Amino acid sequence: MTTPHKHNKKAKEEGMTLPPTKKSQSHPLLQVKDEVDVDSFMMDLEQPQKSPTESLPMSSFTVATGASALMESLTPKDLEMLANLLNPIMRDQSENKEEHALPTPTMNSAGEEDKKDDSEWHTPYSDSTYSLFYLCSVDSLAFWYAVFVYVIQITTILLTLIDIVDWGGAGLKMPPNVDLSVTIAQGVALFQAIAFQSDLLEVVAKSKDGFHPEVLEKHPGATYATWLLSCIAQLIAGLLLLLTIYILTMQVDSVLGIMLNFAALHFMADIDDAGFSLAKAGFMGNRLQHAANDVTDFQVRKASVGQGFLQRSWKAGVFLLILVVMVAGWITIVVFRTSGKFMCNTIIVNMGDNFVPSLGTFNGLYDFDFLTGSGLEWRAEYVERRSVEIDTPGKGVFGYCNDINAWTFRVQPKDNQEDSDPCDWIARSSETHTYDITETGSIQWFVRDETNREVVLEPFSLFCFDCSNEDADGSDDCGGLGTCSNAVCACDDGWYGLRCEFVSPCSWINIDARTEKFASTRDWASSYQSIDLGNGTLVEAYHRPVYIHEYENGEFDAVMFTGGRWALTSSVFLPHAGRIPSNALSDGQDDLGSDIGNYFTHAFHGYKGFSTNYSIAFLSDYIAMGTHLSSSSPVGFSWFFTEEARDQNMNQGIGNEITTKFLCHTCEESSNPCLYDGKCLEGECVCSLDSFGSLCEVPPVHNGHCNPVFNIPEFKMDGGDCCESTCVSTSQYVCGAEEDGYVSIGYYYCKQQKDEWQSTLLNGDAGSFSGYALALAMESMAVSEPSQDRVRIYDKVGSSWILRDTILGSRFGDGYRTLRIYRCNSDGCTLSQEFPLVNAFALSDDGTVLVTSLFVLGQAPQVIRIYEAQETSFEFRADLNRTRNGTLAGVHSLSLSGDGSRMAVQTQMTGIDLHTNFPIVTDANIVVMARDALTGDYADETEFRFETHLKYVDAYFPLSVALSQDGNVLGYGFPLCLDGQLHIQARNDEGEWVPRVSPTTHIEDCIDSERPVANNALSLSGDGSIIAFRVGSHVRVFEWQSEAESWNDVSGPFPLLHYPVSLSSSGRELAVGTPQEGIGGVTTVYSLPGRKECPTGMSLLRLSVTLDRFPGDVVWNLMDNVTGAILFEHESYPEEYAFATIVEEICILAEPCYVFTMYNRWQHGMKAPGQFSLFMDGEKVVHESFDGLFVKEYFGNCLSCPAGTERLNIMMLACEQQIPWELHKFIEATNDMDSTSSNYIYSSDPEDEREIPPLCSEYFDTENCTNWISYETCLDPTECYAFTFLSNLQALVEIFLGEHTGKPSVEELCGLYSFYFGNEEKCWTGNATIVHIQNDTLNF
Repeated sequence: MTTPHKHNKKAKEEGMTLPPTKKSQSHPLLQVKDEVDVDSFMMDLEQPQKSPTESLPMSSFTVATGASALMESLTPKDLEMLANLLNPIMRDQSENKEEHALPTPTMNSAGEEDKKDDSEWHTPYSDSTYSLFYLCSVDSLAFWYAVFVYVIQITTILLTLIDIVDWGGAGLKMPPNVDLSVTIAQGVALFQAIAFQSDLLEVVAKSKDGFHPEVLEKHPGATYATWLLSCIAQLIAGLLLLLTIYILTMQVDSVLGIMLNFAALHFMADIDDAGFSLAKAGFMGNRLQHAANDVTDFQVRKASVGQGFLQRSWKAGVFLLILVVMVAGWITIVVFRTSGKFMCNTIIVNMGDNFVPSLGTFNGLYDFDFLTGSGLEWRAEYVERRSVEIDTPGKGVFGYCNDINAWTFRVQPKDNQEDSDPCDWIARSSETHTYDITETGSIQWFVRDETNREVVLEPFSLFCFDCSNEDADGSDDCGGLGTCSNAVCACDDGWYGLRCEFVSPCSWINIDARTEKFASTRDWASSYQSIDLGNGTLVEAYHRPVYIHEYENGEFDAVMFTGGRWALTSSVFLPHAGRIPSNALSDGQDDLGSDIGNYFTHAFHGYKGFSTNYSIAFLSDYIAMGTHLSSSSPVGFSWFFTEEARDQNMNQGIGNEITTKFLCHTCEESSNPCLYDGKCLEGECVCSLDSFGSLCEVPPVHNGHCNPVFNIPEFKMDGGDCCESTCVSTSQYVCGAEEDGYVSIGYYYCKQQKDEWQSTLLNGDAGSFSGYALALAMESMAVSEPSQDRVRIYDKVGSSWILRDTILGSRFGDGYRTLRIYRCNSDGCTLSQEFPLVNAFALSDDGTVLVTSLFVLGQAPQVIRIYEAQETSFEFRADLNRTRNGTLAGVHSLSLSGDGSRMAVQTQMTGIDLHTNFPIVTDANIVVMARDALTGDYADETEFRFETHLKYVDAYFPLSVALSQDGNVLGYGFPLCLDGQLHIQARNDEGEWVPRVSPTTHIEDCIDSERPVANNALSLSGDGSIIAFRVGSHVRVFEWQSEAESWNDVSGPFPLLHYPVSLSSSGRELAVGTPQEGIGGVTTVYSLPGRKECPTGMSLLRLSVTLDRFPGDVVWNLMDNVTGAILFEHESYPEEYAFATIVEEICILAEPCYVFTMYNRWQHGMKAPGQFSLFMDGEKVVHESFDGLFVKEYFGNCLSCPAGTERLNIMMLACEQQIPWELHKFIEATNDMDSTSSNYIYSSDPEDEREIPPLCSEYFDTENCTNWISYETCLDPTECYAFTFLSNLQALVEIFLGEHTGKPSVEELCGLYSFYFGNEEKCWTGNATIVHIQNDTLNF
């Protein structure tokens, strides 16, 4: 140790004694103050120094000796100059190192170093940031670094404390109980926790030593306030850490857990030490490093030993006090454990019933009953609340079995608890030593299956269900919606459930009409209502409402909750028949005022073992009470049949699932709204859009009626109702028609892709060879079955083909070829005519023309015979012979246009093959003949030669020929793969026939097909834009693209081995026959969805006319009311069309005004079911059925009559070509007709007069009187008018002013006649004698 300088004046004057340093001091020359005092400096130089070897290392000896010699050689003036030079440098170092200057040794009176024992000195502060907290100035970096480390330490402790304490409910989260070894380990850990709590122990020591005033000399910022602050901060950290360790130790239920937690939390006590070490090691910078070194080097003199008892025993007393407090808390916790204080009072249990059906009936609340065990190791038993509250012979109990170290569930008798053994279990947990049964909710439980094998119980949940009205966080378990009592919430109005988690349950449930009803050996109700006891209290079972449907005889069906599932049963299957009258209640049971309520409240339990006179018909899906899967009603759950129980004490399990589901009948706009645009009015749904059900839940899909609202993918395009190819008629609707089936609305809203062919199969009987020949016409089809000698007639309804009639004939044979004509109506078909020896034939679509080629055995048919339709039969008109170079040509194929105005004929010449000596085709032609409109005779229009290698073709084999309905497109070619040529000819606007490019066929199509086919192997649509033909054993369909002048292949996945084909007029349906030996054959009808498309800017107008029993009396037309152009018209239908529905479609502009007029010659209108409808782009614009002579309907962009006027319509049916007439306004004041300009309305020509002819004697000739006159204008309906006409023959007149009001129809009028109409009060009913009229030639 170096000797202190004897001239340390300040130390002497103040009498301060500085401690010896722990380290060797520097040379006194380096220990300078802010300013160098020359005298002192010189005295220092004169002061004899110790030997360099005593204070300096050997390596510095030479330097020290040299410096001494140098100082001795300097004069005082030199030394003063040196001091002045060193002052700035020393001042800078002093500012930087003021706090780090080492203390100088104390001197005795002799000027020698004070030789004292180091044991009198000590370092009062530990190497921690709390020392920096105290010693360093508040404005220093070291102080705030200490604050930062303290914040980190306190934050870490507080976060841990917050995490281990449930501030919102469970509090300290103490385990219900622990093993004895854990209890002992907890007691031992208390001592360890205090012993290793360095911060707490240090602050106790600091409080004993007190504040050291001498510190102020070295550290002026180390005041009493900072000392006290550091003590308080360290005390708080120590106590909080000790509390954290204490709580965590008490929470752990294993010895190892205690030790691990203790070790893990010990680091928090060392955070301040770690922060100090980082500073001392220089990681926090030089300034903090120097401050840390000062703390390490700082010492003060130890206090004298002459202290009092309190000071001597302070540390021990405080330590003992802390230990006593902690031990007292530990003992309190042990006592609470053994008394069940920390155990849950009420638990809620959900047990699955897949293996043991009765387990679900014991779901619900269980209450703490008593403790079982020995010593300090006690466990609780929980008893089912429901079985305790009601009158049952047993109860469900959860307890602990020590033999298997598991919690168990059992059912024990109420009156013999001593014999109850927890090890006699129905369900058990996995092996566990936990004292807290709620912990088993997260581990597996087991039950025994039918083979007594242990299987996992699923689902299973168990958790504490205690509740309070206000938790620590200010909330409550009832969510502020009720008041908690005995673990159950008494809910406010409008809320329901154990925790008021539901809104009030539905009071009225119905079976969802989209599902099936409950079906078994008896009928079950479809509607159930909850039982309200009158004060808002519901009759409940397992905390859920009971729903019943009561019958007149007092029996009832009930839907009630059984703990895990909703159940449906009848009162006849319940004990006491589901009723307990008030006089049968046990003591203490309240009379609820309802026998049914008394039973379910005081007697019902779902466990069949409590009463064998109990069974269930249906069970719902599993529902876990108290979880997110729970519900307050059975609405929305799936249902199952029940299976027979294994024995009479076992509950029934679930069987097969059924589709039945419940929904809440009472609607509510937000929570239970009416579906599909239904309106909720006072809790009842008023359905729209044809939906139905309690909530309008059944959408009107797949019912045969297209509803555009549901024609979206979500509803599978209205279940297919909007497309003809997918619609299926039902008992309620006919596809494509309105509800009565008489109005054809079509399939305007069909949205399926047109290239997706839909197929329908019509199977023939075994051996029938069905599909040998086919014919599609309108919505009907004829299918030939030659092996059975019959033809079947089908009608299309939606996508279905309905058999209308079967026509039986006589056997086919080579020598007997008879063509039979049948006339068909809705009732069936009747044979009309027979034509023998027919080889080929063609019938026009309108049924007016029939052509045949005569069959001659062994020869080619050479005669074409033409027939015309009369009223009931076809009458012969003419024979035609085809010649080639003066030789008769054979006629093999025929085809007619729709109205018979054109005919296509295939002719051919034959010869003999010199090699085979068989006849062959030498020349083939297709001739198109046109019919003269006046004479009805056919004449050649054009001829096409068929170019092919005919020499390989059988002489009697026909070509396929097809003429479109409009007669403008012709197709012909071979149906075989031998040559495969197909030709298309089209007639242009100039009447010239020009070839079209042929559709492309594929060589792979040409397989397996040398068998001849009738001439319907080729078929055209009505306008010839679509063609279907057979190539080999394949069928191809092509659509003509007019702009590209090419054919687009729209063929579908048609199977092989097709024979005849027939294409509908629209081209969207194709019938293909596949006759097969033995199995009978199949006719397949392929349909393309969609509708007729209109060009841009045009709308699709659809007319549906259903005729009555007199179709010949009906005349109608559709006219553009602006231009007068007739768009549609038809006059009279054959009587076979009675009750038929006629459909027409046309694309029209949407802007004009249109008028549809229908007449009836006999003035009886259209009788039911006769009616007509018009649809514009799928929307109905007109629908009428009428009486009388006529009806007019206006639609489109029509101008209405001016305000105050109504439309006048006058219709006349006359036999004469000329009828004069006048229209006047009646003037009451003159009792005459005013012909002035203001009142004279209209006349055909008023300048000429005609005398009144005598009355007519002839009856009205309905057949020949077909001249119609129509007049319309707008008139004021408050005035009186007269219409007068003069006719030499009978006429029919009908007048309407407004909506079909006015004079009734009058028949067989002739001569001079006047009609008065309008305001009857102003009409003069006398006879006019003179009327000025003029003959007028009318264009009828």
